[in-house]
Amino acid sequence: METLIPILCILAGLLLITVEVYLIPGFNVIGVLGALLIVFAVGYAFSESGLLGGTIALVGTLGSGVLLFVLLWRSGAWDRFILSTTLKTEVDEASHRKDKRARYLGKTGVAITPLRPTGIVEINGERIEVATEGEFIAVGSNIRIVAMDRRRFFARLDTA
Repeated sequence: METLIPILCILAGLLLITVEVYLIPGFNVIGVLGALLIVFAVGYAFSESGLLGGTIALVGTLGSGVLLFVLLWRSGAWDRFILSTTLKTEVDEASHRKDKRARYLGKTGVAITPLRPTGIVEINGERIEVATEGEFIAVGSNIRIVAMDRRRFFARLDTA
């Protein structure tokens, strides 16, 4: 009877960990309770059965844990803990936005509002906000986008 209690506690702890992995993924109370039950069972085996009984319980628990881990790995249960898609990094996203915005460089358009030094221009049917290099550009003037930074475009009066 003394050896039956640790064996049942170890099996119950392994069962709780299995339930944690399959039914309740995450670090919840069920998995922690299973781990504590296993630690209690091994400690109980050492106190009641001595060094030999405790060592046998510890080795049996480690072997059962490794076997359970392998079975869970092969069944695909651990796949729920791994993100299967890749996430775009901020660098990729910033590069994409820059490439998309760069299509305006060198394009010509018409000033919709006065540019003193900022205002709205229309390029290929799209309205964008631009800034001049300091000069005033009147409404209806032809402009050319000459530069851009992270937030805005810079335009000059188009003399061509």
